[in-house]
Amino acid sequence: MTDDRQTREKRFRCLYDAHSSAVRGYAWRREPDIADDIVAETFTLAWQRLDKVPDDALPWLLGVARNVRLNLTRGERRRRERELRCVEPDTAPSPGGEVEARSSLNAILRQLHQRDREILLLAAWERLDRADLATVLGCSKATAAVRLLRARRHLAAVLTEASAEPRISPSDIRGGLPDEN
Repeated sequence: MTDDRQTREKRFRCLYDAHSSAVRGYAWRREPDIADDIVAETFTLAWQRLDKVPDDALPWLLGVARNVRLNLTRGERRRRERELRCVEPDTAPSPGGEVEARSSLNAILRQLHQRDREILLLAAWERLDRADLATVLGCSKATAAVRLLRARRHLAAVLTEASAEPRISPSDIRGGLPDEN
């Protein structure tokens, strides 16, 4: 039993060493304030489900990190909504969000639906191909390709509406690495 535990710990250490920076980068680019919590929860779940972690672990880990992030942000949103119900309506909003909105890319991305923004950022920042996108999003490769195509079209529409010279174009987000056939 000691050998089994040592083997398990060794596999987890290798998994963590190989992918923790990529998972942290994913989390930090989306939720910098809770990135460490996302990474910790992701690898806690990876330890608990170590036998289910596939050999190509990064897409699986990013999918777990995505779900953890969504659960944490959903919980935080509910907490804020409860607090707002208890606060007087004339309370001034926090100016923290205004700083982020100044970035033109950030402003454009915020105009997109969360689902479109997520797949575009997975493709561009994490450089995932369609198969890995499908793994992260929990859908088929064909569905991931269609979602990416639609997200690119929505991005193009937002850029057109902005009527400003875009700093990023839909063709800059190619969907990660090319698919291997």
